[in-house]
Amino acid sequence: MKNKFQTWNLLIIRGGRTLTKEYSRVGYLGPEGSFSEEATRKVSADGYVPFPTIPKLLKAFWNREVDKVVIPIENSIEGTVVPAIDSLINGNGNSFVIEREIKLPIKQNLIGIGHELSKIKTVISHPQALAQCANFTEELGVKTEGSSSTSAAVKQVAEEQDSNFAAIGTERAAIIYGLRIIRRDIQDSDNNITRFLVLGHEINVQTGTDKTSIMFETNNRPGALLRVLEVFDALDINMTNIVSRPSKIELGEYIFWVDIDGHQLDEKVNVALKQIERRTNFLKIFGSYLKTEV
Repeated sequence: MKNKFQTWNLLIIRGGRTLTKEYSRVGYLGPEGSFSEEATRKVSADGYVPFPTIPKLLKAFWNREVDKVVIPIENSIEGTVVPAIDSLINGNGNSFVIEREIKLPIKQNLIGIGHELSKIKTVISHPQALAQCANFTEELGVKTEGSSSTSAAVKQVAEEQDSNFAAIGTERAAIIYGLRIIRRDIQDSDNNITRFLVLGHEINVQTGTDKTSIMFETNNRPGALLRVLEVFDALDINMTNIVSRPSKIELGEYIFWVDIDGHQLDEKVNVALKQIERRTNFLKIFGSYLKTEV
């Protein structure tokens, strides 16, 4: 069976440029008041556009309806944001570059129309937010319901005006939709950080403290993945993240997303990528970008 990724070739960039301007249209997972909006404000002072779901957000980007998009990709408590990484892995060959990463400290709040915990029967939020606050909701003894985003959950509670319902979301969302913060900082860990990626079409030059994201598929046979990881070990390249996702073509076939330290123009990273291309069914380089701290 033909692999749907076979049209993607190895991209070794020969040059690049730094980002020097803000863009007029930056898409994010909305509605207004989400953590994605907070991350987007670090990219552009204005001109950001909300979308209700990650697939719709990326579709608008593929169609060039927005210049860039900001998507959540990883959380320090719950790990990979699966809908985001699946949408990128199965992007049907759409071209993009990861221009930047943003790490945002996440403070979750219980939000409702009143202030009495005893009245709350159901808590609504994005599945990642619910998972980040699982200890709190379990102790509260409430049901949980998923929503497309934290801000969508807050907006829903505001529209229903039922004290039996509450949402988990941002302080800004509570203000926007006219609700109360019933409890602050309800996340299971104080070290709650979400990593966002800024997708665009601008290529970054080397800075000396870069990160590169790649995707590849190996044959379904013993040692295939090990042969790839041996390349990083032999060249002393630090791998900061690895995620495996089903190829959605055949059972047992997986696509791997890997983040490594270094820029694709760095000599040893360039060598590694060429070796990996020979050891995989396909290799896609998503881009090199500056590593950031919180």
